[in-house]
Amino acid sequence: MSSFSGWAVIDLKDGRDSEEFALALAAAHQSAVDVAAQGSRVFVFSDFGVTLSSVVGDLLPEWGVRAIAASDFDEHGVINEVLGPDGAAVHVASIDEEGDGLPDNDTAESRRAAAALFGAEPSALDEVSETWSDEGAQPSVLGVPYLKWWTALGAPWPHPFESTTIDPRTASSS
Repeated sequence: MSSFSGWAVIDLKDGRDSEEFALALAAAHQSAVDVAAQGSRVFVFSDFGVTLSSVVGDLLPEWGVRAIAASDFDEHGVINEVLGPDGAAVHVASIDEEGDGLPDNDTAESRRAAAALFGAEPSALDEVSETWSDEGAQPSVLGVPYLKWWTALGAPWPHPFESTTIDPRTASSS
């Protein structure tokens, strides 16, 4: 089983509709996304992991206040990004198993900026930083290890993930 995928959690601005955001996200990439909304928080799972972070970052200034995006490149590694309200990365952490040169900005300063953005304890992020790459990228295991960052930020992935599929090519949801 391949774990190649993209994951995101977006906290929308007050008054923004989660379904409209999901349609805008899917349309921006011309690809289906699976979404689950919990109030103003939208969780996204997609098969366009390579560009999900940049698409979310492009939409964030209009739609949201903060986001986390993760890309899983199977045996090539994983990347997790915390995005600020301007869509720019505040914190980037990666596991680069194949030497592909994934970006990384996992510093004490960037962890504190991410913690402040989500109202989380910096020590929780420090703990993840110290241990999260020990098991490697874990190809074929969805959600591991980057969802450890999400839990530390107070945005754990919902279980079960009861989602709706939004596909802009058919302009429908199921």
